[in-house]
Amino acid sequence: MILILKNNAGMLIGALVAVVLQALVAPYITIGYAMLNLIMCYVILMAIIRANKQGYIMPFVLGLCYDLMSSGTVGAMAFICVVLTFVVSRIYSMLANDTMLIPVVLITLGCFVGELIYGCLLIVCGLDVSLPEALLYRMLPCGLYDTVVSLVAYVLIVRFVFSARSTDTMQVIR
Repeated sequence: MILILKNNAGMLIGALVAVVLQALVAPYITIGYAMLNLIMCYVILMAIIRANKQGYIMPFVLGLCYDLMSSGTVGAMAFICVVLTFVVSRIYSMLANDTMLIPVVLITLGCFVGELIYGCLLIVCGLDVSLPEALLYRMLPCGLYDTVVSLVAYVLIVRFVFSARSTDTMQVIR
């Protein structure tokens, strides 16, 4: 149990930070109609960064936390987080080639498709809004906002977390 916690401690801390920031910060940094979904951003980033080691319990729990904090249908974001984790991690595992193109494309598509599915699920579950209105005022702005934040976070994680690990490894080898 301690070994599992030690290997996943950074991921657990990141998940806790994402939930706290989603609850305390995200409602206050809206731009127009776009509200940031830090939990979905975190789930997509972890699906790319830990593509071969990714589980499905944490995305489900994070999505459920988002559902309980928002006014949407309970279970919608939990479903989306699990599906995004599966699809993004599998596609990244098949296409990973040490370039920034694949993560950028997967982050962009993941954010837009996640917001699209979430909006459609809310409409199906009874939200009184038309599909074009939901697309224009909810899905596109939120997808763009999530994409920009996810890309910035991905670059920072790759630059500072992985460069520190590779430097430590090189010093041990010498």
